[in-house]
Amino acid sequence: MFLSPMTPTTTTILLYLVALFLTVATLWAFSYSTQTSYSTQTIVPKTGPQFVWVLIVVVIPFVMLFYFGLAFLIDDTISEGAAWLTPKEEELSFTESLVAAVSYVGLSGWLWLRWRNLKAPSTKILGPAIIAMVVILIIVSVNWAAYNDQIF
Repeated sequence: MFLSPMTPTTTTILLYLVALFLTVATLWAFSYSTQTSYSTQTIVPKTGPQFVWVLIVVVIPFVMLFYFGLAFLIDDTISEGAAWLTPKEEELSFTESLVAAVSYVGLSGWLWLRWRNLKAPSTKILGPAIIAMVVILIIVSVNWAAYNDQIF
């Protein structure tokens, strides 16, 4: 039985999901290490809302810029068939913008929920549900944009 080659849409989805997985893993490790280090020290108070805002405004975009930027470059290189990492355009495409926006909002909600109460039962259910919703929205948005690309 012959396996069909991966379509460009499948490659794009896999690249974006790997970028999302690496972003979640990096943010989880960073937020976990800072929460445990701040909670064990008696001089520094427990992490406050300022810390969460720094995570949401500074750390999430930086980590996403690294992982998703690399995924966008690899996707553009594969679709162009180039030998080196080359972008297709100077600006993000509609699909890339949609994936970045959905991921940013989902990751912000996930980190905020983790900050509010790390040990609550709702965090153990809603956290993975938020990440799963982001995965579903990435898959749907890439498929939708692939079939409706002539609109934009």
